Amino acid sequence: MQRMAIFTDLDDTLFQTARKLDETQMAGAIRVAQALNGQHGLMTAKQAALLAWFDPVRTIPVTARGSEAFSRVMLEFGGPAIVANGAVILDANGVPDPEWQACVQAALAPHRAALATLPDHARDAAARIGAEIRTWLVEEPNCGGVYAVVKAEPGTPETALSEIAPHLRKAVSGPWRVHMNGNNLALIPPGISKAAATGFTLARMRRTGPVLAIGVGDSCSDLDFMRLCDLWMTPTGSQLDRAAAELDR
Repeated sequence: MQRMAIFTDLDDTLFQTARKLDETQMAGAIRVAQALNGQHGLMTAKQAALLAWFDPVRTIPVTARGSEAFSRVMLEFGGPAIVANGAVILDANGVPDPEWQACVQAALAPHRAALATLPDHARDAAARIGAEIRTWLVEEPNCGGVYAVVKAEPGTPETALSEIAPHLRKAVSGPWRVHMNGNNLALIPPGISKAAATGFTLARMRRTGPVLAIGVGDSCSDLDFMRLCDLWMTPTGSQLDRAAAELDR
């Protein structure tokens, strides 16, 4: 019998913060992710119906959230989870997959020194344009920093991230990926990606028989992992949806 697996992004796909919901959506929304800054993740009634249709047992999260942030998601899934932009694959008990961890550590080794400097480069670039930012490395147990994040502080235009991004790109060499979506700028080292981790997980699953894979995500950075699947879908109004709409103009 054909098995099914849904590889899905979380933030802005299965839930989002209150500021992204209208009054009608807020009325039926439930909290499904705790945030340290109070901007909790809320799931609308339609998103809850979608996850129920997927069936959480066959749903595999694929998220930029690190292990700690993922632990604050209050949804129950039945299998592995791909976190930290693909740097970690957790089993059903929340234990990192050792085979994948070895692959990631080898991929990160040549880039650790450059990665460690990125928060300072971001602060320098922000100071030059008068922007207030938060910046840090996403850290994973037994793996150290895996990618860099920059966010604009309240009152600072999100366009500041577009000005900071080129300075960070110049600070590294090689095929690093720069991703921006809303108030989020990420610089991700070569060898770390949602797509690589999805491909690894899907290949392992298919060793025991056919799998129909569906990819779900909202961001252009999700497209690489979604295209490894047999079918993919995106929320209306997402970054991916807006990009597709531009093709019709």
